[in-house]
Amino acid sequence: MVIIFASGGVFSYNKFKNIWELIFLIKLIATDIDGTLVNDDKKLSAKTIATIKKARQAGIYVVLCTGRPLSGVAEYLEELGLTSDDDYVITFNGAAAQKVASQEVLFKHTLEFDEFQELLDFSLANQIKHQIITPDNQIYTCDFDVSSYTVLDAFYTHMPLHVRTKAGLPQDLTCAKFMWADQKENLDRGEKILPAKLKNGLYTVRSEDWFFEFQNAKATKGQAVYQLAEHLGIKPEEVMTVGDQQNDLSMLTPDFFGVAMGNGNDLVKAAAKVTTASNNDDGLAQAIEKYVLN
Repeated sequence: MVIIFASGGVFSYNKFKNIWELIFLIKLIATDIDGTLVNDDKKLSAKTIATIKKARQAGIYVVLCTGRPLSGVAEYLEELGLTSDDDYVITFNGAAAQKVASQEVLFKHTLEFDEFQELLDFSLANQIKHQIITPDNQIYTCDFDVSSYTVLDAFYTHMPLHVRTKAGLPQDLTCAKFMWADQKENLDRGEKILPAKLKNGLYTVRSEDWFFEFQNAKATKGQAVYQLAEHLGIKPEEVMTVGDQQNDLSMLTPDFFGVAMGNGNDLVKAAAKVTTASNNDDGLAQAIEKYVLN
């Protein structure tokens, strides 16, 4: 980006990356949670809480963007004071956006039963442990030897876990996320042998070494941020997005003011406009202070 002033002076965006703050007023902050909002102990620091409350008091929306359901982030929302119906959360990696207080769903992008049953068949045939997460915060699996990752996911997100045969699954089941939840080596193997046709038209991401996710192609964090901002009458250039992992890349498009965490991977840092400190050093709070509240 190059800006030429009437006086003839030239500012290159590549040289002055923080010039964005001189032009646009940030009205919405969309932030990832793990590795971004919270530290490695999954805790909110006092500085992060105070900074986010200050931003919210200034009329700036702060939206948590997560792969979890709303029930899985309720404690964080409470600590941050983001509990009204003028507060919003993006859940299931962008499959839905909801008002916090009423849990009203503004939009959702899910998979119908016939869209994920081939993935289910493939997973069962190749002994890759899986889980099906529904928009109403339930986890289903057809693995009777349930993955320990699925058990932990259900525990931390407060979602009921149902073990069923394929024939025993509700035929009207809709899926916010179909996930592999297994050892790294088994997911590596699954990725190598997965037929391309099973990925066509879907959004896929390896969100952790032990999680591989399949979703509706429109179910990305970035797409959800666009839709929510439009709903609120906020322009893309008035949005700051913050993340650390590959499932945050869709938020770090040139249209937004993208911020990478210092602990983020190289792809995230390359996509972002700026890089802040790590999640253990209040990187999110530092970015808000520097680019939003300053």
